[in-house]
Amino acid sequence: MIEMYTPVIDDQRIETASMAPRLSTLKNSRIGLLSNGKHNADVLIQMTADLFITDHGGEVVLELNKRNASRPCPDDLVDTVVKANVDFMITAVGD
Repeated sequence: MIEMYTPVIDDQRIETASMAPRLSTLKNSRIGLLSNGKHNADVLIQMTADLFITDHGGEVVLELNKRNASRPCPDDLVDTVVKANVDFMITAVGD
């Protein structure tokens, strides 16, 4: 059985979360990719990015790999993501 979940935060969490503004369009977006280091995670995020590019244009401008799925993202990678000039990031867990 496949279950689908919405990525929308419920009202209670919105009050305490700092959310980025929603994109008005995906057209010609600058895309960042962050792999968690697990087998096939990079394949999954690249395929997902390819779908976005096919449907909306744009390009991948940042590719990162945190190399260890069981550890938090290193501070230098977090800083790179924060400073990156991307419209959105794609990340995934592989296996």
